[in-house]
Amino acid sequence: MPAAILSKEEVLDRLLSTFRDKGYEGASLSELSAATGLVKSSLYHYFPGGKEEMAEEVLAHLDRQLAADLFEPLRSKGTPARKLDAMLDTIDDFYKGGRKACLLERLAASVDRERFRRPLRRAFATWMASVETLCLEAGLPKTVARARAEDLVVRIEGALIVCAGTDDCGVFRRTIADLRETVLAPE
Repeated sequence: MPAAILSKEEVLDRLLSTFRDKGYEGASLSELSAATGLVKSSLYHYFPGGKEEMAEEVLAHLDRQLAADLFEPLRSKGTPARKLDAMLDTIDDFYKGGRKACLLERLAASVDRERFRRPLRRAFATWMASVETLCLEAGLPKTVARARAEDLVVRIEGALIVCAGTDDCGVFRRTIADLRETVLAPE
């Protein structure tokens, strides 16, 4: 029986998972092919620009996911505390409690990071701006809101790196719990 045909979104999800697990350099075409169930020629049909195009499209796919699952809920109705909790729940789920690597970090640490600089900058800037807006909504001054937004991103990314290096997801769990208490706290 032939393999089921995957949608482009399913292919991108599988590539995202592989790049998260292996990094850009570590994900060989053979591994990307195995992850998607597509032979190399089919991968090139989807992505004529090869591995670089795959990574770029995966980043665009991730941007769409983050916009829908992370940033849009921050603009919804509800208290800032509820929106923060929803965002942190989404992050916790996306990173599987710290067990999954961050694609943004993997690409930023890549030897080919220059080619991904623009989309990485955009992703981090959008994330920080969304959190900053939430902090402003909670009544924090602009300078404090910006600092807390940067701190949130740095602490989450740092916790993910420490989890990967120590195999201790407690670091991520404690970071998420602390962010729930501190991000919107009065000065």
